[in-house]
Amino acid sequence: MPPRSATDPQAAPRDHRLLTLLLILPLLVSLTAVWVLDYAKAHQSLFTTSNMVGPTVTSLLDGNGLTACTEDMGTLGNPICFHAGRMPINALVVALGIRLFGDRYLPVSFFKTILLLLPVQLAIYLVWRRLPRLRWRAAAIALLLLVPFAIPAFLADVANILVEEGYSYSLLAAAVALLFFGRRSPSRHCGPGERLQALLLALALTGLYLSKSSMLPAVLVLAVGFFLLHRAVGPRLLVALLVVAAPLGWAIHQHHASGRYSISTSFDGINLHKGNNAEFLAHYPPPPGDSLDRFDLDLNRGLHFSDEWSFNDYHRRAALNYLGTHPRLTLQGDARKLYVLFFSLKKYGSTASHGVTRAMEETGIALFRLILWTAIGSSIYILLQGKNRPVRLAGGIFLALVAACALPYVAGFANTRHASILIYPAALMCCRMLLEDDSTLADV
Repeated sequence: MPPRSATDPQAAPRDHRLLTLLLILPLLVSLTAVWVLDYAKAHQSLFTTSNMVGPTVTSLLDGNGLTACTEDMGTLGNPICFHAGRMPINALVVALGIRLFGDRYLPVSFFKTILLLLPVQLAIYLVWRRLPRLRWRAAAIALLLLVPFAIPAFLADVANILVEEGYSYSLLAAAVALLFFGRRSPSRHCGPGERLQALLLALALTGLYLSKSSMLPAVLVLAVGFFLLHRAVGPRLLVALLVVAAPLGWAIHQHHASGRYSISTSFDGINLHKGNNAEFLAHYPPPPGDSLDRFDLDLNRGLHFSDEWSFNDYHRRAALNYLGTHPRLTLQGDARKLYVLFFSLKKYGSTASHGVTRAMEETGIALFRLILWTAIGSSIYILLQGKNRPVRLAGGIFLALVAACALPYVAGFANTRHASILIYPAALMCCRMLLEDDSTLADV
């Protein structure tokens, strides 16, 4: 389909001032959030940071891979060297930041924030290209693109360099935008634009998986969604090859580094056990400002592990044994996890807030719930209404994506930040519903 000209009555006018606002305002808000959240840590060494980031970055820069020898997984007196404990994106970005700016927390945090905002800005650009003709719809879409940057739970991901969600949120947003707002040829032939889109999607999905192994179900959902929406063989093949290559390459790396082929990490066992044990219901959800990590000692009490995989395998077996012998308690635990992921207005799994800060956080979470449930409800509605196939597919893909993102945390344990990665995809789904018709998704 030939490109539409600016004089085409079916084309929305391109407001470049609006695009500038949509790109610059989130950047300024994000950098402000980094300053507010990280100023107190300005002089902290990145090599001493928590969540295994410091040790793995140190090891990476020393040429020893993603190795961290620690007792921090609840094995007091039994240090274990983890070679396969973390996916690589987090450590690679921080290590690159240190190479560029030195061991300086704030500059590296600014660097990470700007770098990971680029995929979000791609998402914003793709939506801006498809702005509808009706001004109220265009204004509503612009607002939806900006609202996540007013939600503290989202800004925490944007600014955080220590948790995987600080990386996966961005790549997930880009992948969803490429599916819902990218070019789509109606035939099996494609142009350069669609090939570029396929490459960008494949890179986003690869990065998403390499940022956190629990994102693999989401990666598969989005890859299948691409195959359903696009008929051209070349782009399909490109996406398939890169999506398959990422876990295959990671498994080979894991075997070389740790002695076992694995598409996940050696932390998966204890993460599963944390959410499936006899004391779980007594401890979950943890009080604001607390986490389940402090109960790791109880799960390891009286045990000794020779290496990371014996540690992983023990906890996996213990969790599966609990699941098989306590089905009713497991369902009660699953209900609580779903509550934390989709309904709670409190923040769980990080530092406690008070006063005005707490009110802002809970207001932001309420806004997130509103956007998410609007997106879920809209998706269900268009599936039941039986609209044209691309619109129904968008609804189905979004619902499957929500389920895929939630599944690992219902299996293990859920914190607020585990759901926060859905904030921008939910906003994008709402934007998708505000398009006037599916012609705006043609190959323009």
